[in-house]
Amino acid sequence: MTAAAPRRTRLDQRVIVDALLELARAEPGVRPTFKRLGEALGVDATAMYRHFRNKDELTRAALDRLAETAVAHALAAEGSWRERLEVYLARAAELSLEYPSVAIEGAVLDPAGPGDVSADELILGLLSEAGLEGAALIRAYAAVSGFAVSQNAALAHEVMRNGAAARDGSTPWISTFGAVDLAQYPLVREHRDALLAIDGLTVYRAGVAAILDSIERSAQDLGE
Repeated sequence: MTAAAPRRTRLDQRVIVDALLELARAEPGVRPTFKRLGEALGVDATAMYRHFRNKDELTRAALDRLAETAVAHALAAEGSWRERLEVYLARAAELSLEYPSVAIEGAVLDPAGPGDVSADELILGLLSEAGLEGAALIRAYAAVSGFAVSQNAALAHEVMRNGAAARDGSTPWISTFGAVDLAQYPLVREHRDALLAIDGLTVYRAGVAAILDSIERSAQDLGE
């Protein structure tokens, strides 16, 4: 009896994005190519071009999926505006660590899809709940969104450089002071051990806390 030929994958945009994200998760130090995607899907690499014009367009779709996932996580959460925004930002960081070769592009590629726009709507809505409006609302949105995008890309970069071991965000923020004589820098010398203990995820959380503390103060000032 002749063995049946393997079934070909029926391609569409969702299937290709799924495959890209799976490769990003499984091979954290590698930037997936159309050739590698074709191998994973069992199709010729040129088949991708029937669904995405180029790699950037595919990456935008994957970034949009990650944004959609983080938003869904936040929408399922309960609590104050700040608690729900913290849930969203924490999930966005987790996804960046899980899918680094996609998330690393977030600082330079704008997804401009429904997931990305829903993230904007979520952030604006939560900041509006805090009591912000007008220019103050837009400034706060810019601070939250800009910090998250840039720092998530930085977290992803560390995983790309250091491999799966960096997926917990534990890569040191400052790895060494080298041969510099710290006697000339008394504050750095005093806090040397504490500074060397800081990791990427600590920096992310500290930045989120500082921004949201500032937003709370601004909201209180507007309410007085």
